[in-house]
Amino acid sequence: MGAFIAKMLLPTVSSLVFLPAASVAAKRGFHTEAMVYFFTMFFTAIYHACDGPGLSILCFMRYDILEYFSVYGTALSMWVTLIALGDFDEPQRSSITMFGVLTIAVRIYQDRWGYGIYSGPIGSAVFIITVKWLQKMKELRAVYPEKTVYTQQVGPGCCFGALALMLRFFFEEWDYAYVHSFYHLSLAVSFVLLLPKKNRYAGTGENAAKLTCLTLCCCTIAPGSSKQKSEKPKKSSSRTVWRVPTEKLWTRGSSTPTLPVCSPPPSTPIKGTSISKLKEMNGWK
Repeated sequence: MGAFIAKMLLPTVSSLVFLPAASVAAKRGFHTEAMVYFFTMFFTAIYHACDGPGLSILCFMRYDILEYFSVYGTALSMWVTLIALGDFDEPQRSSITMFGVLTIAVRIYQDRWGYGIYSGPIGSAVFIITVKWLQKMKELRAVYPEKTVYTQQVGPGCCFGALALMLRFFFEEWDYAYVHSFYHLSLAVSFVLLLPKKNRYAGTGENAAKLTCLTLCCCTIAPGSSKQKSEKPKKSSSRTVWRVPTEKLWTRGSSTPTLPVCSPPPSTPIKGTSISKLKEMNGWK
């Protein structure tokens, strides 16, 4: 009985492999892709939990809605991963990503189990990437991108992706629990391999953006280091109502200090001094 329950819970537990993929994507600066992976992990785990024994309490939505978002999140994860691999410039990248978000939603709403739910996004993304890379090769007259990208990312990532699709559509009848769990694992590995090593739009060093609660809630970009704050430029001192100028009046307009223009006050008269003597002391005539 325990083995049967463990087998039923295996697809739910295996859905958590998308969490490391989301963590790797966030670390590399792909915050949109990380949120899509987390979205896929959440709804896939809840969807499979509803099939498990004693976990129906987790079904906070209708079963068909959970099913829809599970398939939609998986297809969308494939789309954003391939678009990130293409390394498009803005605003092409945002436009292509949004195009996939809208078209995949409509396609999966029409049919959730056909081959087109995954072959459509994959085929379209591969076609767009191929056109872009061929144009780059024509401009540079060299292989684009580097050969290491093909050997370390594209090749292994496509192999794991093809394995995942084969397990999903051709081998699930053997043993659904184990085959579908390996499907989750292969798909998550393919996402990690196909995703570029660094997002060039995420910034570097102190200016590198990080995915934090502040980023998600307030729509602001968190700097890479919150301790090291950039020094603000000092404002030039200006004369205001609340600030007294420190510059001396007699030094204004000349580089060397001069004596004040006004004459010194007369000295205090000494008792017993005559008026003529006082005039002589004060320079009066």
